Amino acid sequence: MERQPVTRKRSKRLGINGLSTLEADIMNIIWQHKRTTVREVHETMLEEGYIPYTTVMAAMNNMAQKGLLKQNRNGKAYVYSAAVGRDAMAKNIVDSVVSKILGGVATPLISHLLKLKKEEDVDKLLEMKKNLNK
Repeated sequence: MERQPVTRKRSKRLGINGLSTLEADIMNIIWQHKRTTVREVHETMLEEGYIPYTTVMAAMNNMAQKGLLKQNRNGKAYVYSAAVGRDAMAKNIVDSVVSKILGGVATPLISHLLKLKKEEDVDKLLEMKKNLNK
C-alpha cells in the first residue's frame, strides 16, 4: 500500500529561528511606521542596499499568511501593520528556544542574560525576579 504524502499545515507559531533576517528587518520597519505599504518598506530597505521589490512583497505576503502582519486593502495597494508586538514576538522566540533547544530549562538563558554588559539591564532583571516572587 502506497503512503500518501502528508502536507503540513502552515503554523502561525514561530519556530526556533523565529524570523529570517529579512522578516526581522521588515518587522522593525513596520513597528517604527505602524502602518505602511510594500513600496515604503522597500524604499526604506534600499537605503541599506539593493533588494528586489518582489522579494519584499513576497516576504510581506508570507508574513501576513503566518499571522505576523495585518493586510488591509487601501485603493490599489495593501497597507500592512504588525499583528504581533515586539515584546510578544521576543517572548515567543525565547519560549521556543527554551522548550525546543534547552529542554524546558531556562537556566542557561538566564545565565547568559546576567552576563550582559549594561548594569541597568542586570538591575532590571533582578527587579523582575523580585516582582515574580510577590
